[in-house]
Amino acid sequence: LAKRLLLGRSASVDDERAFVSKLKAECGGGYTAKMEGMFKDVELSRDVMGHYAAYVGGGSAGAEAVKPPPPPPGGADASAAVVATEMDVQVLTTGYWPVYPQHPSLILPPALEAHRSRFESYYGTKHQGRRIAWQHSLGNCTVRARFPSMPGAPRELVVSLCQALVLLCFNDDGDGGGSEGYTITDVMKKTGLEDRAEAERVLQSLSLGRDGTRVLTKVDQDVKGGVSVAGAAGTKRKAKKPRRSVSSHDRFRFNASFVSPQRRIRITNVQMRETAEERTKTHESVSRDRLYLIDAAVVRIMKARKTLDHRDLMAETMNQLKFPATAADIKKRIESLIEREYMERAEGDRSRYNYLA
Repeated sequence: LAKRLLLGRSASVDDERAFVSKLKAECGGGYTAKMEGMFKDVELSRDVMGHYAAYVGGGSAGAEAVKPPPPPPGGADASAAVVATEMDVQVLTTGYWPVYPQHPSLILPPALEAHRSRFESYYGTKHQGRRIAWQHSLGNCTVRARFPSMPGAPRELVVSLCQALVLLCFNDDGDGGGSEGYTITDVMKKTGLEDRAEAERVLQSLSLGRDGTRVLTKVDQDVKGGVSVAGAAGTKRKAKKPRRSVSSHDRFRFNASFVSPQRRIRITNVQMRETAEERTKTHESVSRDRLYLIDAAVVRIMKARKTLDHRDLMAETMNQLKFPATAADIKKRIESLIEREYMERAEGDRSRYNYLA
């Protein structure tokens, strides 16, 4: 839900709200409070960007004057890049949304850095005391790119912020990167992306994705220029298929022969696979939460009935729970509640329980 709302990929916001309402009716308001907060943040962000756009466009009657940031280094060209670059910001409440990596050391291009400074100044003046923590991993960009193999109108690449920063590395040939290419270490240094695993996924998505999205080429350490390599007997061996993994010596180059029939190309990042340890941790967390729900159901039933037979208590508990639970799980929770003196066994009848106020 969070990704659909942030990236605008929801087919119908009304359907999303209707489903959340059904969850609220089944599981209670506490279960859907964060989801409802997400919808509220999205609506408030639209209002914030509306006021910010009015300020950037000349200010409104009630807008306070905000000192604009200093012009970016680079002279007139850099200033023109700022004007040509558009930025949309979504202000989110920390407690409502999932936790994502922040990548605080990313080196933004001057055009984006100027926009970020201007928004921080505007927001800090309007909402004093609030602190902005930029979630760069959630950012997405539309980059206009020209390829020698496709003259004419530029293509629009819809990419994440990290992918855009990597692509900008290949936009500058002044340091020889255009001919020799860059290693993953070079890319991490130029973009400020310290997470090597994330850098690997970004480079894989740009060079090893599906056909029509490979705007970069990957040259493995043991492959020369991506062409066939002459064998010892003078025969040519078939070119090796690039490895999916990325080593420190592999080089990435701009794909000058890139061709795509689409004008707007979406390049999705490689998703991080869930490890066995993370899967086990998730299952343990879910099981722990379910224990509390079983305890609450048993106490709620006993509080209403005061005394109840074991078989009836088991049946009513299973009817109230919204998830499958085994008889053994419920029996363990009953024993735990007896130990904590929420209930007790009736004297003379071990199969009957009494509620303790």
